[in-house]
Amino acid sequence: MKRLHILLISLTILVVLFIVALPLFIIYRATSQQNIANGSGITHILGGFEIATSTAASRAAAEGVQVVFNYGTPPSENSSVGQRLQSLHMKVIDGYISSYMYYYECHRTAVLKPALLRPGQYCPYDSHPDLTNENVLLATIAAHLKQVQNNRLITGYWVLDDWVKWDAGSARLLLMKIHQLIQRYTPGRPDICGFGGSIGLHQEYGWNDWIADNFSPQGCDAVGLYVYAPSYPDTSPVTASSDYNWSMAGLLSAMFTSLQRRGWNMAQEPLIGIGQAFGGHMVHKKAYWIIPDVKSMVTQSKSFCEHGATSLVFYAWSDSEFGPATQTPMNSAAIATGIRDGTAACRQIWNHQ
Repeated sequence: MKRLHILLISLTILVVLFIVALPLFIIYRATSQQNIANGSGITHILGGFEIATSTAASRAAAEGVQVVFNYGTPPSENSSVGQRLQSLHMKVIDGYISSYMYYYECHRTAVLKPALLRPGQYCPYDSHPDLTNENVLLATIAAHLKQVQNNRLITGYWVLDDWVKWDAGSARLLLMKIHQLIQRYTPGRPDICGFGGSIGLHQEYGWNDWIADNFSPQGCDAVGLYVYAPSYPDTSPVTASSDYNWSMAGLLSAMFTSLQRRGWNMAQEPLIGIGQAFGGHMVHKKAYWIIPDVKSMVTQSKSFCEHGATSLVFYAWSDSEFGPATQTPMNSAAIATGIRDGTAACRQIWNHQ
């Protein structure tokens, strides 16, 4: 009986270790491949944007989030946030590069299209006039990659999202060079390029083909599609969340077509669906976002995964335009439930693939 008792204890420990390690194994499939060009290996990541505090990390982990997508400088392993993430067995997608791509494009706008630099536009002002040319940007990114190459929290990079029509496609070659830097200094870590669309009432949606001009298989190891409902002036009547096109009917096929024309192959550059997990009043603006209810969030999540998304990420736990009245996973039980139920819907789809 004593030997049986010891055996049972040993088996229990092994099972616990397996359960803890499984999410990290899934995430680290991306870092175990020697040839990123043959596929990023990104599989079934459950993530969230702008989870920048220990409290937010704990809340997100309770909702099933495994991977944190953060702009700016990522947490170090020794920081309080980094230590909390490690205790929760969470990893980080480093958004520093995406932030600097935005700063660089703002400076280009200030120099080449100064009339477009104002509040309400892509860039309200030029915050980094030091990013005078492409070489300066690449040197800045290379220095960052060297700094974080031993940070074991980081499992990949978010390198691109919003862009401007006047400069459509200008990031394409630049992203190829950035990809080369990533593989030189942090080999095995994939990069993710984001492209945004919007949904409207009933079957309406918003997408512009030129947005896909920045994509190339040589510059993007994975594709993140972020889709949100619009904002409206406070004077506009609030329409029920259920009236919006949360299934993204028509939109996803349009986005797919645009990307495929530029060489996208979902089997090689996996699809990450990025759903809306916020709504309500915008700070410093007389406007509000549509608040998705639980059913809407599940519909959106399920549609992403039915259309081939192998990972699901939610935006966002914080944002510069969020205020006390904004509904987020931090203060809305409904949105937190939507995240849990949405990920459960995707898991069910993945388990039958």
